[in-house]
Amino acid sequence: MEFGQTLAEYVKGVRLDKVPQQDIEIAKLAILDQVGVALAGVGEDPGVKVQDIVNRCTANEATVLGTPRKTTTWLAALINGTLGHTLDFDDCSSFGHPSVVLVPAMLATGETLDRSGRELLEAYIAGYEVGEALSRIVPRRADQFHGLHSTAMFGPLTSATVSGRLLGLSAVQQRHAWGIAASQAGGITGNFGTHTKPLHGGIASQAGVMAAELAASGFEANPDALDAPLGYISSVVAAGRMEGVDIGKATAELGQWHIAATWRLKKYPCGYIAQGAIDAALRFREQSGLRLEDLSSVEIRVPHLQPYFRVRPTGEFSGKFGYEYPVACALLDGEVVKKSFSDQAFNRPEIKRNLTKFKTLEDPASKEHGPLGVLVITAKGKTIMQPIEIPLGDAKRPVPPAQVVEKYVRNAGEVVGTDVAKQTARKLLEIETLSSIRPLLDRLAKRS
Repeated sequence: MEFGQTLAEYVKGVRLDKVPQQDIEIAKLAILDQVGVALAGVGEDPGVKVQDIVNRCTANEATVLGTPRKTTTWLAALINGTLGHTLDFDDCSSFGHPSVVLVPAMLATGETLDRSGRELLEAYIAGYEVGEALSRIVPRRADQFHGLHSTAMFGPLTSATVSGRLLGLSAVQQRHAWGIAASQAGGITGNFGTHTKPLHGGIASQAGVMAAELAASGFEANPDALDAPLGYISSVVAAGRMEGVDIGKATAELGQWHIAATWRLKKYPCGYIAQGAIDAALRFREQSGLRLEDLSSVEIRVPHLQPYFRVRPTGEFSGKFGYEYPVACALLDGEVVKKSFSDQAFNRPEIKRNLTKFKTLEDPASKEHGPLGVLVITAKGKTIMQPIEIPLGDAKRPVPPAQVVEKYVRNAGEVVGTDVAKQTARKLLEIETLSSIRPLLDRLAKRS
């Protein structure tokens, strides 16, 4: 039962002067990207509906991004997490979508307690590394996580790490916070393609903030809940299938730092697994000069097909979680952007007419054509094989920082204007120098 204590002591010891500069810079880019993505989600249905409920509550602790409103720390994390996952434009890692859970907790707790930017950045890094550690425990399987969404499964514990660090929890209190958070972990992939999928990010962030605040008040859980019999790892992460589970893998690499090696940025506002296929479709369109109407058939062949990517889209939200609709948009429009996933775009006659040409297949041999598979396109009696490459933004193909800033300015500028977006980008990229996060959040909330 020493696992929780080892992990808690590690969290308390995270300091920027111990972290490689490369990982610090990637962490700041991740925070920047997440704030922009959340602002781009302002006005979309999931965030609006959650905020309508939260508006019944009164408090003045933490900012709701893109609005002059403040609410409780917990509820700010809920709203901002939901906003940040609404477009599915947020980053990825080995434990799901990291920043959509970490950043709302970091901002809400940091603003409420008026912590410095350096403290926020250290808390973010600690939360990220705890998520990476937990994800190393269970071997990857074809039915990974038995239908649970990894963001919702790991997120409450990573959020509790961020808030716990900012609250100054002792190692024992942090273990209680993880125990409380562990009882709130979950989220089914069967809800992908609906408003509930983005809610996973909000609930996970809120759950961790609440868990840390309860632990700070003396509220207790099983301090060994992570690795106890019938605990988080055995019951939730491994679902009782303990073969191959190795808790030592979580602690063995603590302090080796994994952000730069695992962080993945999205270029397109849809599921990460389709990013490379979209790139391939855009390359085909540019190189061939052919358009969607010219094609007889499009097979998307991938080495492994996630169960939740098998469903043919039925609307703009479900279109984000398959290959066929975003690839069709790439071939039709020459771009895949926020407006591609509107009802109006999805219901276009040219989309409805041509989606029947598409088929997604699991084909292990497709790796012979490209690392992520191949598009097999038939047009005018010819068959073209377009490799699906690793997308720019993957940890194996890091995106230039300037492109992350460009994405942030485009997203945030929709809400706060281009000038404020550029100014806040600079502040977020030097977050460790800020004495307080509050003035920056005032700009992003349009209060100044």
